[in-house]
Amino acid sequence: MIRPTKRLELCFLGAPHVILPDGKQAHFVVANSLMLLTYLAMDVLNPQRRDELAAMIYPDHTEKQASVNLRQTLLRLRRAIGDNTRSQPYLLISQSAMQFNTASSYWLDVAEFEVKIATAQHHRHRRLQACRDCMTQLAQAVALYRGDFLEGVILYHDSRMSDWLEATRNDLRQKVVWALHTLASYYLQRQQFDESTACAAQLLRMDTLDEEALRIEMEALTIKKQRNLAMQRYHEFKARLLATLDVVPEPETIELAQAIRSGQPMESLQGKKQHKDTLLTLQDFSAAALPGILTPFIGHQAELTQITKLLSSQDYRLITLIGPGGVGKTRLAMRAAADDALAWNDGVWLSLLGDTSASYTLEDTLMNALGIKINDSRHRRYQIYDFLRDKEMLLVLDNFESQIERADFVKSLLDHAPRLKIIATSRQRLGIRGEQVILVRGLDFPRQSNGDAIIQNGSESEWMKYGAVQLFVEHARCINPAFSLNAQNIAAIVDICQQVDGLPLGIELAADWTNVFSCQEIMEHLKQNVDILKNFRRDAPPRHVSLRVVFDYSWRLLSPEERQVVKKLSVCKNGVAAEFIIQMSKAGPGLLSSLTDKSMLQEFPTGNLGLHPLLRPYAAEKLAQEPVIEEGDDGSYSHPS
Repeated sequence: MIRPTKRLELCFLGAPHVILPDGKQAHFVVANSLMLLTYLAMDVLNPQRRDELAAMIYPDHTEKQASVNLRQTLLRLRRAIGDNTRSQPYLLISQSAMQFNTASSYWLDVAEFEVKIATAQHHRHRRLQACRDCMTQLAQAVALYRGDFLEGVILYHDSRMSDWLEATRNDLRQKVVWALHTLASYYLQRQQFDESTACAAQLLRMDTLDEEALRIEMEALTIKKQRNLAMQRYHEFKARLLATLDVVPEPETIELAQAIRSGQPMESLQGKKQHKDTLLTLQDFSAAALPGILTPFIGHQAELTQITKLLSSQDYRLITLIGPGGVGKTRLAMRAAADDALAWNDGVWLSLLGDTSASYTLEDTLMNALGIKINDSRHRRYQIYDFLRDKEMLLVLDNFESQIERADFVKSLLDHAPRLKIIATSRQRLGIRGEQVILVRGLDFPRQSNGDAIIQNGSESEWMKYGAVQLFVEHARCINPAFSLNAQNIAAIVDICQQVDGLPLGIELAADWTNVFSCQEIMEHLKQNVDILKNFRRDAPPRHVSLRVVFDYSWRLLSPEERQVVKKLSVCKNGVAAEFIIQMSKAGPGLLSSLTDKSMLQEFPTGNLGLHPLLRPYAAEKLAQEPVIEEGDDGSYSHPS
């Protein structure tokens, strides 16, 4: 079936073919027409002199005859690609030169291949094989490489054109070989053995004596429990190498074959890395499960993508996820760390700062989390420096707001360990130079403006596109397997999501009641008293027992001046302008900045700043508990007598 492409598609990697905008394949009567098109398309920025082109394509002819032949070749080429009738021609032609028209609608596979290779080579990543974006670029480049440049095209005469063809072929071949080697090792490291063996097999088809590719293929096959096939590949290669070059395989290859033959476990570089790539917690120093690993990761995909890019980059070493309690900072950090674990030579390590004993210092907590044996004769800090100095490691510091006064220690860790990266979760930023802050907000849900239309006209698949709704339903089904999303309860679920403003902890605590109440009843209880949102799970961390506990924890982090502002904001349902808060606090912009950093303020669609909907009743309670304070004429406050 012919499908219109709406552009001229030039495919020169592999057997050449040119697809016209109507979807048909161009037919070239003589090969020289194709060579002329290829040469012009491969150098679109420079006009080519006609006399030089004639000499390149027709080296055995006189100058006059070569010029005549070039003119005939050009006519055939323009006829083949339909250039004579186009308002925007593909070729720009003058009496002395010709050039491919970059303003025309066309696509060149070689150009896209080279862009993807160059993107991976020049990207400022931490390490190439630790950058998933660059690996994606290389995989796409390899997919474009159907075969060698102009495969099957042979120029029998010795000329500048044949030299150019051979040089271009070799250059592109070297690039794809480099990409395949990089991908083969990357896939092996990430335990994607089918992809790794596919890359190795392609390398060996291109060069039957590529010994590095053979080792990757042997290792991947062995881990896949195909030892016999791995040994077969080795013996075939050994015989081929002996027959071709009269040499034996390299010592590294022989050692690998002996290990496979003896049935030893694979202890390659990749294997050793994988043993270290374990997320460790303070409570359990060996292969502890990630918090929430038994539940699906829902929402926050944009933030997850952003973290992945920052982890790959060489420019960002401290990533702080900030947001209110219960918004999902810890789960997001764990997901990002788990996804990236195999990209770190010395693993990914976790320190749970919020759940440690008050008698523990930050140094003690880190040493326990990292498994560093305490040496009483040396200062803890310097033991940590020595341990981290040469490590390529990702360190997750969870709930750092409990240690916010020690932010300088985080800076010193980064200074002493140049290949260390840190993800910190906190309710306020650390305030360190170079800190990359990611604001973690509630999950998306149908807003007031379009909620009714979505409820009335949507289907389950439409409703489940919203992270907040999906989280409620998934959690409700864990509590009550008979729970189902339907037209009768979707309105109440949306109301609940709106009431908690997409806060994941609030959604989960509300969904916990689905085995007792209907969704409508949960909504009515929630409107009357936020204290219904309590956690009944035995494994819930103490700080997430209820939303009141979450708010109590955040309240303790505030200064007396900040508490006064928060209490006053409890009466502002839709928030107020930033200037009003500054005026109300009488403390200048600094207090506003501090409240924002501590995740106490959020921005409304109107641009106003205010409290989270669930925090307003809590702050109102605090306001009601205080005696009336009167403002004097001089702007001071005093208690009435």
